[in-house]
Amino acid sequence: MSTLQYLTERHCSSQWRDVLGAFASELADTLDVASLRELMRRVGARFAERFDLGRCDTVADLEQALTQVWLRIDWGWTRIEDNGETLTIHHHCAPLRTALGESADAWSPGFLEGAYQHWFRVLGSSDALALTQVTQIDATGTVAFRFGR
Repeated sequence: MSTLQYLTERHCSSQWRDVLGAFASELADTLDVASLRELMRRVGARFAERFDLGRCDTVADLEQALTQVWLRIDWGWTRIEDNGETLTIHHHCAPLRTALGESADAWSPGFLEGAYQHWFRVLGSSDALALTQVTQIDATGTVAFRFGR
């Protein structure tokens, strides 16, 4: 067993890992990837409704507020790059692969998309701006999204 494997396996409670894995397998057998991704977006938005970010006047404020939500539930942290026209949101150590299995990598990040998109809307972003995944989720649970036109 590698150190990385040990740490990532501890990222999802053993009492839930097999249940969630079976759930993910059943979903994948029933729905196509696009439908699964949309379902996860909706679940992510519903999740985000439970957490008020408070006032975020700067990108640094937003990064800190998002990170506090994720750290509170042991779901990693957020780093945001301001690229002028767009923001790149790096989510580190999401337990998606540990909980749902590697076969869910194509659709499980939709959960994070839905959560981040919801928070951006609540903070006043335009409907013309969207969040899209720009990297695949990796073995550490890190994935990046672009927010912009």
